[in-house]
Amino acid sequence: MADSTAADDTDKAIAAADSDIRESDATADDDAASDHWSVVKFVAHDEDGRYIPTRQGNRSFGWVHFSGPHNIHSEKVIKAAVNQHPERGSTKTRKVYGAVLYDTLGIILAKVKVIAQYHWETSDHKYKLADTDDKIGVITAFCQGVNKCPDALNRV
Repeated sequence: MADSTAADDTDKAIAAADSDIRESDATADDDAASDHWSVVKFVAHDEDGRYIPTRQGNRSFGWVHFSGPHNIHSEKVIKAAVNQHPERGSTKTRKVYGAVLYDTLGIILAKVKVIAQYHWETSDHKYKLADTDDKIGVITAFCQGVNKCPDALNRV
């Protein structure tokens, strides 16, 4: 009889552990969903009214791609460039934006380029949005002539 009770207690402990794991998995899934590459961090519109989102992205594109390696941590930097007309060299699905950003004394901090995919899938077809009317948005952003943008750029 003692063996039967011990077995019941073990079964209950395993069931409780399984339910705890399922609950923590759900929380992990929720966290993963908020970090999914397609989550929009912020949106800008160019002078032609185009909707250009900046998505969470990953190492290949989006916020994760450019914020670390290129040292751009302020959405104002992206919006300053995107709020212009696309530059020459832009196509129907690939938009190139540029801006010269100055400090409060009028000294040039950096010349910023932003490349955006104005289509529902990336040009390499690896990433697709469910809504074909939506746009991938910002692929990368960088300062011309340097590997990393100056820290002061993020205080503009």
